[in-house]
Amino acid sequence: MRAWEEVRDNAYDDGRPSNAILAFESRALARLSELAGDLAGGRYQPAPMTRVSIPKPDGGTRLLAIGSIEDRIVERALLDVLDPVVDPTLSPWSFAYRRGLGVTDAVRALATARESGSAFVARCDIDDCFDSIPRWPLLRRLRELVTDAELVALVERLVGRPVTGERGSGGRGLHQGGGLSPLLANLYLDSFDRALMRQGHQVVRYGDDIAIPVADRPTGLRVLELAATEAEALSLRLNADDQRVLGFDEGVPFCGQAVTATSGPAADAQAKPLQGTVFVTTQGALLRVKGERLRVEDGDRLLANVNLKRVRQIVCFGRVGVTSTLLQRVVERGIELTWLYEDGQHSARVAGLDGTDPELRLAQYRTADDDRRALRIARHLVAGKITNMRVGLLRAARTQQAPELADRHSRLAAARQSALTADNTAELMGYEGSATRDYFAGLSQILGPQWGFTTRQRRPPPDPVNAMLSFGYTLLTHEAVAACQLAGLDPYLGMLHSPRRNRPSLALDLIEELRPVVVDATVIRLARTGQITPMNFTLTDDQGCRLDDHGRRTFLEAYERRMLTLVHHPAEKRRIPWRHVMLAQARTLAAVLTGRKPEYRPVVWR
Repeated sequence: MRAWEEVRDNAYDDGRPSNAILAFESRALARLSELAGDLAGGRYQPAPMTRVSIPKPDGGTRLLAIGSIEDRIVERALLDVLDPVVDPTLSPWSFAYRRGLGVTDAVRALATARESGSAFVARCDIDDCFDSIPRWPLLRRLRELVTDAELVALVERLVGRPVTGERGSGGRGLHQGGGLSPLLANLYLDSFDRALMRQGHQVVRYGDDIAIPVADRPTGLRVLELAATEAEALSLRLNADDQRVLGFDEGVPFCGQAVTATSGPAADAQAKPLQGTVFVTTQGALLRVKGERLRVEDGDRLLANVNLKRVRQIVCFGRVGVTSTLLQRVVERGIELTWLYEDGQHSARVAGLDGTDPELRLAQYRTADDDRRALRIARHLVAGKITNMRVGLLRAARTQQAPELADRHSRLAAARQSALTADNTAELMGYEGSATRDYFAGLSQILGPQWGFTTRQRRPPPDPVNAMLSFGYTLLTHEAVAACQLAGLDPYLGMLHSPRRNRPSLALDLIEELRPVVVDATVIRLARTGQITPMNFTLTDDQGCRLDDHGRRTFLEAYERRMLTLVHHPAEKRRIPWRHVMLAQARTLAAVLTGRKPEYRPVVWR
């Protein structure tokens, strides 16, 4: 039904719908019931496609192959099933035909590569890409991801449809105009991306339009030769007339824009919220209220003076005092007030009465007590975490020639598939633990020996990287507790983490998919840019490695910037900051628990 509604809406958006659409609409329920029965019974056979030509904006025409209404509905429904399986396996620098990504993201990636030291770009494209892709190797790749043989066979029948009045293509080509073609093309070309990444080269790709950042022109020429070789290995060929090595000084045309030495969006787009977080790190500071202003004072010094309307939460570290008037005001206004120890461990929290939904809480308790239902949610939580760890490694190691890192990427992809089919929570946690060890070993290699980081250790953290990770995870857990309560959930009863006294197990569940995206990405950026160095830490026998005051302030600023970075959220269908993603995911989980949504979908980094 959802697929039909989208096909119908697209037809109306294009102008007056065809007679075929109107005829189908007149008895849509009966036709959809027949179509579903044919699919379930194995009787469905797609019809031949029709060739149409449409004018291009810049002149000329584009030839498309259009399927029947029934076939378009089936393709649309298949896309909803296949996209969550295929998309997380793709390179983070593949930008075409992916929900929430587009030209701006592709241009931003190229500008970011420029800022990371690349002075030139090897430019090329694949000749007759859609028409040249061999179907059998493509389907073999799809079978590696999709274990349902009938589903793959259905895709094979749709891909192999003839076009009325035209000769067969000899097992080659994806129909331009077919609903599945963009997804399948991305899946096939991902092998090209991976092959060049294994040799230390980042491929920024928009469909078949390719840009590979390099340090100098000779390297660019060698990369074009490598690209031609890898394309040939996939039975494709590069366009011989469009292979160039261009410098940013002269301008690099890409996706209809010119990226120069100074142009192009480079920074992550960030939200400008009406309300923000106030972090108070000065020991002995006092928080009070004067009128409608929050004042942070240290003796006679005024450290901050903020309108209360602009404050969504206050986080205090160590010995920070508050007046009774402030306590009353934050409770009245629903402002979160939290104390953390200086090392970031949670100390106390003040909040108003929760807007609890008893029916939702009962649904949460019943689900947590049902091993089968809890496991279904837990699988997706772990799969989301592993997906984001893999993307995090790819992003962090985009220019490193390290075959072992490529092996880790493959193992993480396999671990994700295993997590989605785990038979019980113990097996699931085994896959999660193995993937996490692989991930942190790769992170250790990327950061280098100067940081002394070899593996994840928590209490006490023995090195600067572990200290920053622990600090960031504590902040993120605090955000997740607030998100759970705003969504009406009990933050202390989870689906993945077992219940334990005073442990916010559901909050820990929710942060799994966001750890690599928010905290780990912040740590990597701070370490690589030198904003924080090993000199910003002290080491003691009882408390381990700890940030100094300057390092803590720098980390908090970077963490807050990351939390305000905008990202496309599939359920919200818009770009929202990572902080709001946490609440959106808590509400998604609430909808799953009460049966308003069929399945929990993690947010994946792309």
